[in-house]
Amino acid sequence: MSFGFSIGDFLAVIQLTNKIRKEFVGAPDQFKAICDAVRNLSFVVQDVEIEVSNKDLDQKQQAELEDIAKSCRNALRELESMIDKYGDLGPTRDTRGSIVRRTWKRLKWEPSEIHELRQRIISNIALLDAFNGRITRSSIRNLVQHQDDQKRQEILNWLFPLDYSAQQSDNIARRQPGTGEWLLDSPEFKS
Repeated sequence: MSFGFSIGDFLAVIQLTNKIRKEFVGAPDQFKAICDAVRNLSFVVQDVEIEVSNKDLDQKQQAELEDIAKSCRNALRELESMIDKYGDLGPTRDTRGSIVRRTWKRLKWEPSEIHELRQRIISNIALLDAFNGRITRSSIRNLVQHQDDQKRQEILNWLFPLDYSAQQSDNIARRQPGTGEWLLDSPEFKS
């Protein structure tokens, strides 16, 4: 069961992806793949947030979404700590010494760590896409069911109209003259 999970948690993931994307602005081409993965994750998270904000999720869906959000947050935090550790990815106009230091930090960046993080981010993108697809299918299924129910009710109303005034008028028109007048003329009815 998931308690305490909200859209705010997804907004935190969106903010973290945007922060990391800003860190990669101007980064060299060797970081393009991870930058693209973070960008794609940002788009998918925003799509899911929009889709989920209008829906009431059941506990199973909410727990699944919470697990995916935690996984996204963990991968992004690891990437953020790597950026802090190796830092200086973007271009700057500093002295020659700082350029050498930045280049050295870039060279120390472990490609295997980046590859593993990128794979986790891509996995999270796939999970979010699948979750979003299930939510969309469920919404479409509910919409189709509602339309079918509406059509069924229209057919029933056409076959069996519930116009009681028309039935009452028809019954009165068919009765024999004087039928039921004894009841209407009785003292109990008049009082």
